[in-house]
This record gives sequence, structure tokens and C-alpha cells, in this order.
Amino acid sequence: MIPHFFRSCWAFLARDATSAVSYKLNFAMQLGMLLFSLVPLYFFSRLIGNHPAIDPYGGYMPFVVLGMIVNSMMYTAFSTLASAIRQEQTLGTLEAIFMTPTRMAAILIGSSLWPFFWASLQAAIMLASAMLLFDFAIFWNILPSLALLALLVLSASCIGVFSASLIMVFKQGNPIKIVMSLGSYLLGGVVFPVSEFPGWLQKVAALIPITHGLQGIRENLLKSGGWTEVAPQLLALAIFFAILFPLSLVSFSKALNIVRREGSLVHY
Repeated sequence: MIPHFFRSCWAFLARDATSAVSYKLNFAMQLGMLLFSLVPLYFFSRLIGNHPAIDPYGGYMPFVVLGMIVNSMMYTAFSTLASAIRQEQTLGTLEAIFMTPTRMAAILIGSSLWPFFWASLQAAIMLASAMLLFDFAIFWNILPSLALLALLVLSASCIGVFSASLIMVFKQGNPIKIVMSLGSYLLGGVVFPVSEFPGWLQKVAALIPITHGLQGIRENLLKSGGWTEVAPQLLALAIFFAILFPLSLVSFSKALNIVRREGSLVHY
């Protein structure tokens, strides 16, 4: 059972990687745009200069680069599955995939492997390039940062399962993706500190997983914090995941039952 699970996941990864790499121009353009995106961030950091809310993080450039990297990972987590299902719908292969003996977990995880690998590679390139070109350093508190990132990605993936459930039933329109994208970018502390928000807006921001993940990761990598300093953020993300995980599985199961009953898996 376990070897079959890993073979299924590997098949999804190999298929998606082959497809992505075959479009060489698009592949190269994505890498080029990734590096080019650092240029306006650098000049924004020069424009902003010193500010009490970001000075403890070493300035705006380290603050925003980490924000963009973590936001990219979270966006991948909550958008990948819905995008994969939508693509299979338009190709007419969704029903065939669900009719195979492949376990549902292998389908969900396998569909996400290449996007996560590509997002991780982009994150590493962006961080290394920013450190090399713009001369800022980080503290290598890797384990607490990885724990925070893992919990954030898992929580966001659960939201992605909700999004995929809507795509299966309604085919087009993805309000969860829009709300999460805008909410995380504007309220999650990606490009400006949450501490600068009015009190009521800070409470709204606390309802978004990336707010806690980013705060903890910046504490680790930019302020030399450790497990103790990020314990509140780890707890918050663990609570998010504990609530979202069972609810997301229920929603996906119900959505799958609906489209099977209606015979609409092949519709798009």
C-alpha cells in the first residue's frame, strides 16, 4: 500500500515537472521575473529608510523579502490543488483520475508536489540573490523557522482544499483564492508591519495564518529568536491546522459526492 502511494505521488511529480520544463521560455521568464522583482523592492527600501517598526528587522529590504517569500509559499499552498483540479476539468481528465484505484491522499498530495518544489526553489533563489546583491544577513535559526513554515503551509493547504471543493462543484469562480490572496498580502504583514494597523484591524489580521507565520519566521531569521520567542506563533498555527484539517476533508468529500451524484465531473 505504501509503495503504491509513493509511486502514485512520483507519477504526479514526474508528469508536472516534465510539462513545466518543456516550456523552456516560460521557465526562463519566471526565473528572470523573480530576480527582477528584487529591484523595485530595493528602491522602495531606500525610499522608506529607517522606521521604528522595521528597524529591529534590519531595515525594510530584509523585512519585505522574507514577506514575499513566505507569501509565495502560502499562495502555492492554498491555490495549487484548486488550480490542478481546474486544469484536469478543462483537459477532461478529472473523471479518469478519480476513477483509478489511486488513493485520494495520493491525488491531493501528488498534485501539489511540483508546485511546492518549484516555489521552494524560487524562494531559495530569491533569498540567496537578495543576500548576495543587497548585503543583508539572516540568523540561521532553521528548525523553528521550518516548523513555522510547515504549519503555515499545512494550514493554507487546508484552505486550498476548501477552494478545490468549490471548483469541483461550481467549476468557475474561486472567491476563497481571491479573499486569501488579498487578505494575506494586505493584512498579513507581507509588505508592511501589522503593528502599524489600527487596533481593530490588527484583530482581523490575527485571523489570517500568515500573520503568525511571518511574525515568527522574521523573529527567528532577522532578530535571532528561538523556540521560546516563537512559541505563541507555533501554537496559533497549530490551532489553525487542528480546526481546518478535519473541516477541509469533510468539505472535499461532500463536494466529490455531489459531482459524482450529478455526473458533472466531466463538465467544465
